[in-house]
Amino acid sequence: MTKVKLMNMCMVYNSIENKVVVLDKVNVKEWQGITFPGGHVENGEGIISSTIREIKEETGLIIKNLKHCGLINWYNTKTHERWFIFLYKTENYSGKLIDETHEGKVFWIDIDDLHTIKLASDMKEYLKLFLDENINEAYAEWNDKEMTSFEFY
Repeated sequence: MTKVKLMNMCMVYNSIENKVVVLDKVNVKEWQGITFPGGHVENGEGIISSTIREIKEETGLIIKNLKHCGLINWYNTKTHERWFIFLYKTENYSGKLIDETHEGKVFWIDIDDLHTIKLASDMKEYLKLFLDENINEAYAEWNDKEMTSFEFY
């Protein structure tokens, strides 16, 4: 039986200032580095409502009018586990950004600076889905130790 995980991630941005909200995950064992906020979809929860909840928990911001940016479909060739990460972006937010969560610091950064800082592993690939409207899906494989392929569609 294949085990499936549903997750989400959202790029909250301000186009006037050319900035995005990021989370520097330093207090977690897995996936350390700069990433957009997001998390797991809980049982009995919708994808978009889980994204709104995760962004509120991790940033303090209340978001709405999410635009779907794509999907990352991960497959573990060793365990046959599947992960589906639904990607969204929005410029429609309210509230005050918190400084830090149990995972790390939260802050605004110029979107052009994302390529100059320590991103979480594979986040450089994720950015392509957020920033290129001609890409809708990524299919990736890993074997419990490393990524073995990453393709865009």
